[in-house]
Amino acid sequence: MKKPVQLITVITQSPTASLLTRPVMLLLLSFATGLASMRPCAATPGEWEYTGSLKTARFHHTATLLPDGRVLVAGGRAGRGGEALASAELYDPATGTWSDAASLKTARDSHTATLLPNGKVLVAGGRAGGVDFASAELYDPLTDAWSPTGSLNTPRVFHTATLLPNGMVLVVGGIEGATYLASAELYNPATGKWSNTGSLRTGRDFQTANLLTNGKVLVAGGDGSGDVALATAELYDPDKGTWSPTGSLNTARDDDTGTLLPDGNVLVAGGNPTDLTSAELYDPSTGTWSLTGNLNNGRADDVETLLPNGLVLVAGGTALDPDTCELYDAVNGTWSLTGSLNAPRKDHTATLLPSGMVLVTGGGSTHGIPIASAELYDPGTVAATKVDGHGTIDNQGNQVTFHLHATQSDETNRADFFSFCDPAASVCLTNGEIRSLSINGNTAACSGTARLDDGTKVSFIVNVTDNGSPGTSDTIFITLNDGYSVGGALTSGDIQIH
Repeated sequence: MKKPVQLITVITQSPTASLLTRPVMLLLLSFATGLASMRPCAATPGEWEYTGSLKTARFHHTATLLPDGRVLVAGGRAGRGGEALASAELYDPATGTWSDAASLKTARDSHTATLLPNGKVLVAGGRAGGVDFASAELYDPLTDAWSPTGSLNTPRVFHTATLLPNGMVLVVGGIEGATYLASAELYNPATGKWSNTGSLRTGRDFQTANLLTNGKVLVAGGDGSGDVALATAELYDPDKGTWSPTGSLNTARDDDTGTLLPDGNVLVAGGNPTDLTSAELYDPSTGTWSLTGNLNNGRADDVETLLPNGLVLVAGGTALDPDTCELYDAVNGTWSLTGSLNAPRKDHTATLLPSGMVLVTGGGSTHGIPIASAELYDPGTVAATKVDGHGTIDNQGNQVTFHLHATQSDETNRADFFSFCDPAASVCLTNGEIRSLSINGNTAACSGTARLDDGTKVSFIVNVTDNGSPGTSDTIFITLNDGYSVGGALTSGDIQIH
């Protein structure tokens, strides 16, 4: 199915006809950009299929995969020169439909949204009516409610937000008014407060930001003072709270995409100025960039998704043909065209679902008209269904051990369990019952209930990352409903999402 077909019954009647005149029935074919009532189609591998449409057309919004597998879309803009939106919606992959979620406290677009280890979503910054915001909010999927949290020290828009291995959120750069920001801030979920950390050497917005397997954050390119695309790149060290320069891009670019590959390298592709076709790879071991294969179509304002099979999907954006999509093969360093979007779009979102399919939502046309339709891409791969992990992490010099086995299955007799022990904090849990599991690429989240060894009943949320080869690059974050939390990179053991 490429275009949804709707049968519409129209009753026409001559102005001079009597009420007894029989109506004429006309069947019209409506090639709509999406139908809100549509159920998910039986997708064809390598093709896009329409799914249910958003209730409100929007672009410059955010889309966040929740631990239960639903997708939260929040805020955005209602059109070129249009108002910012406070509305939020939830997508259910099982039914392919959207439902209203609680609205943001503050309407905003061009903000960031980050899933925290405790299962809540942090929205920060953004703008509305020409005013840039410092405010931030938390969404709780369990209560479908937004609550205010600490405000940023500096209002900002077009910034980046990155979840660090220690559970804190790093917000970088952006723009306030006409000032390109070099400042960076850290959000602490335990206190709900922001604190300033080291500043970038060069203020920028529309940059890429990627968490590397060594725990550092790579910021590259973007737009700088004078509205000039940048080639410089910088590394943030969470342990020191400082930035250091690293190798510069071969081509200055902003509005591009950045993806951490399974081998630990970072792929950036396209961007502005003028819808670039070039792509580059960053090697953290050498701190240098190298050119890789060019895109078939130059593009910016597109979206990029790492698929379960290791390929990278680029979709839409500003280009001569903004509905085209491409796949990057890191083994061969080449791009190949894949199925095109049904609706050309830019400034949209892409979310990898637990099924392995990619959900694209909203966006704008090349004329700035907001889009309500949503589409699903089937990469034709078998999605991961299991998470296994064991090992240790460091908690302020004390060793915490864990063991995890979880499966996505309807079987009632499956042997899922979670256990961990933090002797220094006198917190140990055995035979935790896992009730839900969500897998998104190389990340997974599970939740359940258990009793601590002292008999106290608790609920838990566990977030893990499998960064490929066994070793210390995998991460785990454990949160209990009594306020206890611990997490970080493994000091021994391994986590496998398979």
